[in-house]
Amino acid sequence: MSNHISTFNFKSQPIRIQSLNDEPYFCLTDVCSVLGVNRRSSEAFRLNEKGCSKIAVLTEGGMQEVVFINEPNLYRIIFRSNKSQAIEFQNWVFEEVLPQIRKTGQYSVQPQQLALPEPEKKYTFEFTEDDLLDLTWAWFAFIRGIHTFRAIYTPLNALGSNYSAMVYGQGYEYATTARNAHKVIQRLTKDIAYDYTSNWRVLKHVREFDPTFKKSIL
Repeated sequence: MSNHISTFNFKSQPIRIQSLNDEPYFCLTDVCSVLGVNRRSSEAFRLNEKGCSKIAVLTEGGMQEVVFINEPNLYRIIFRSNKSQAIEFQNWVFEEVLPQIRKTGQYSVQPQQLALPEPEKKYTFEFTEDDLLDLTWAWFAFIRGIHTFRAIYTPLNALGSNYSAMVYGQGYEYATTARNAHKVIQRLTKDIAYDYTSNWRVLKHVREFDPTFKKSIL
């Protein structure tokens, strides 16, 4: 990730992101503005000082030091915002902004496609039955982890645990990845018969997978 400040918009409201040590840091003032939080009350969110950085930014009033916060601190503010669009903002950050930043190093709105895109690259592999079993069980362990993190987030947050933000991120940020992986697992195992007496009993979870994660498997 390149070391520069990029700006993107959530419902026409700008949010600046600075790359520090290959991690995205979000402008605290911008985040508070989007979530309807009084900037002066940000200390009430018990932000981790190690995840805060003052950066000199060119503003209309000249160069000024602006506070940027890392991902866990961003979660702390999102979780405690009472604004109705906080959930929408959270989902947008988790499912659209962060994945693109991690993949390309920056966030950008996709331009209008003027030419036909190049076909997606395809690869051919050979899998043994054990390979497919390992992949399928790994996917199941992944989604079970998501369910577990979601289940323990509420009590951890109620206790004011410093781990609550991390647990929330693990439980919600990677849901899209789990859904995409499920499509691949489905395609690879579509011709394999479900057998509850063998290790292929895991196919029950593949074929009954709830992409909304509302149906608990714990």
